[in-house]
Amino acid sequence: MPRESRLEEALLRRAERIQSLRESCSQIFSLGRKITLEIGCGKGHYLSAYAQANPEELCVGIDLISERIRDSRRRAERREARNAHFFKAEAFEFLEAMPRDLKLEKIFIFFPDPWPKKRHHKRRLIQEKFLNDIRKFTSVGTKLYFRTDYAEYFEWALDAIKANPNWELLNDNTLPFEEVSQFQRILPNFSTLVAAAK
Repeated sequence: MPRESRLEEALLRRAERIQSLRESCSQIFSLGRKITLEIGCGKGHYLSAYAQANPEELCVGIDLISERIRDSRRRAERREARNAHFFKAEAFEFLEAMPRDLKLEKIFIFFPDPWPKKRHHKRRLIQEKFLNDIRKFTSVGTKLYFRTDYAEYFEWALDAIKANPNWELLNDNTLPFEEVSQFQRILPNFSTLVAAAK
């Protein structure tokens, strides 16, 4: 298959996934104009506990692995966190599926894949395009919480945020809520940063 045809096919599949996301999330999107988003929610340990403690917030977790989403939904159900919703989605596709007037109240990104090999650094989530794209869905002061056990990725994230005119690093790197996640149990040494939208 020619390269152009493969590209067209990939773009068509992406458009179909985004449309499917719009449809599956439409009821959630219609519930409010602000959501708390966790990107890479894993098995939902953090977000289901956070949602239980903050029942007034509309919480959405996304992950790429179907089994994790099923586990997250079960965990939220056991906690009776009815304000926690989980979807299989890639971060950029989820943002594209969101209504333009929907705002993110808080953004959590914990222990994302660090893509340690230099040739894979372009796959890291925290970089200019992501920071610019997600800023479109935030208000001034919206906070982004980032945590990783990989020191080099932490420095990368610090540099990316410092270089971005839409975000500023905050001195206080305290999370609004602490819950030991699956990754935290395995990786007890980690660093946290908090940035606010300008």
